[in-house]
Amino acid sequence: MWSWYSEQQEVLPKVIEAFEADHPSITVTNRIFGSPDQYLPALQAAVSGGDLPEIFAPHTRALEYGRNGISLDIKAELGSEFTDQFFESANNQYTEDGAQYAIGWMAQTFGIFYDPAQFEDAGIDGEPETWDDLITASAELRDNGIAPLAASFNPGTSGLDFFLPLITQVTDDPTWYLKLDKGEEGFEYTSPEVIEALELFEKIVQGDVFQEGAGATQGPEATQLFYTGRAAMLFSGSWTPQGLVQDADPEFVESYKVMKNPAISSGAQHWTANQAGAGWAVSSEEKNRDATLEFLRYLYSEEQYSRLMNESNSMPATKAAAEDIENPVMEQMTSWLVDGDGCPHIPFGPGSSEVGGPLAKILDGSGTPEQVAQEMQDAVMNARGSAS
Repeated sequence: MWSWYSEQQEVLPKVIEAFEADHPSITVTNRIFGSPDQYLPALQAAVSGGDLPEIFAPHTRALEYGRNGISLDIKAELGSEFTDQFFESANNQYTEDGAQYAIGWMAQTFGIFYDPAQFEDAGIDGEPETWDDLITASAELRDNGIAPLAASFNPGTSGLDFFLPLITQVTDDPTWYLKLDKGEEGFEYTSPEVIEALELFEKIVQGDVFQEGAGATQGPEATQLFYTGRAAMLFSGSWTPQGLVQDADPEFVESYKVMKNPAISSGAQHWTANQAGAGWAVSSEEKNRDATLEFLRYLYSEEQYSRLMNESNSMPATKAAAEDIENPVMEQMTSWLVDGDGCPHIPFGPGSSEVGGPLAKILDGSGTPEQVAQEMQDAVMNARGSAS
């Protein structure tokens, strides 16, 4: 099995060891790459060479691999009784025409982690309700000599984690982006809804909410800005508590808090990015299929999966395991998923990931929302092999 899921590098081997003890004729080799940037080229080379691992993290190509017969329809192989245990949002992202080509491993929601002490020092009373409130709070933090919100916009797909939920905030419809992602008729990046979301993003950027150089900042750098006290807030996902436990000062781990994304207006829903960015797909090769599916069942068994998620401070993708969460921050972020605040943010559709590039022009001020919207549409259509 191949992935970049370093969150479980300490605990997954224990599960594998227990499985192998119960199944002495099966050996599981677990390879974890350092990051998606290192992982994806290796996976693509394996696909091209026809030598895929039996279980692999499909990243944004889950539907493409299934459509091309590279990965199995897991629902057909293991049945709806198996797939129904997952959150619907996790299943939907991997499903096309009734076939499900992957299953969620770690679900995720995004929010804003913050340091209450920094808020208090800057005179900020309570958590910002709206983006306007966040812009006001950011000015107060800058006046106090600290960067407001650390965020990662490098690579461009990381920026989509922040931007794409703004489309749902504008439309108040979590299915709107799914239709845009699939290229359904009447849904384009030049649509008024996308332009309005880009205008909101531009407003946030011009409100000096982000740290200097956000366009070049990668995820680990943004997180470090937060836990070293150089930024009062961090926009990130529900994997963050895992890293903070490993890297931050224990006192900081005990004191930081997390809040929902600000809403577009007071009283509006606090839509937050929610999908299972970490998932597993199964190779369609016949060799070792029975053993592979047996291991997959074991991995998600009640005894193993909940314990593994808790020990790695991960957000589970199944409903039953969500009820067993022990980490209070993870429990809080999972409650947003249970309450229905989640919306799509992963570009699974053909060419969709290309829109992250033009988004950088809003960050550096070199393009208007209308221009960026057109560049997004052009990028997607070019990636699909046609001109807009």
